Amino acid sequence: MRRGFTLLEMLVALAVFAVIGVMAGRILSGMVDMSEFTHQRGDALAQAQRAFSVIERDVLQLAARPVRDEFGEAAPALAVGSATLAEFTRAGWRNPLGEPRAQLQRVAYALREDTLLRLFWPVLDRADDARPRAQTLLTGVIDATFVVRDSAGAEHAHWPAQGGDGGGDAQPVALELRLRLEHHGQLKRLWPTPTALRFAPKQAPEAPA
Repeated sequence: MRRGFTLLEMLVALAVFAVIGVMAGRILSGMVDMSEFTHQRGDALAQAQRAFSVIERDVLQLAARPVRDEFGEAAPALAVGSATLAEFTRAGWRNPLGEPRAQLQRVAYALREDTLLRLFWPVLDRADDARPRAQTLLTGVIDATFVVRDSAGAEHAHWPAQGGDGGGDAQPVALELRLRLEHHGQLKRLWPTPTALRFAPKQAPEAPA
């Protein structure tokens, strides 16, 4: 005589299958969350690398050319820790359309809320109504700082170096960017400045005729 499953056995089997189903669902959900997390981190890291590449191209083409700002005041070829994170003149501004402009470009970097911006001006010596154009480089930035390393081995959070900040006749030999990002914590990048240049912070550009 054949016997079927008792009600108790059926309830135990259903409970076992339910537990297995819950565990499998949690494992699958965890794998999906991990995949999304990895994808987000990967995208953030790729964005940071693109930003570093843009900054590197600028720094490696630093030019010792001071400018006049929109108020007619002399601005050094390289300025760090003033109105913006860093501002300097760079060479190699490509001109495929043959526009009537110099191959030098004035660029700056600024942190607005959680966004790192690259600013650039269409002219070197600016008029009083000159406004920079902005390019978004990186989002999710908690903090950003540029630091100048000089030929004497000192670090400067402000450049040109003044009084107690040391400096003297020392020249900048490297520019370091220190970033604190939402998804990757602290990141640092160090780029050498062109060794053939000598920066004269107090030298102002000649006034236009």
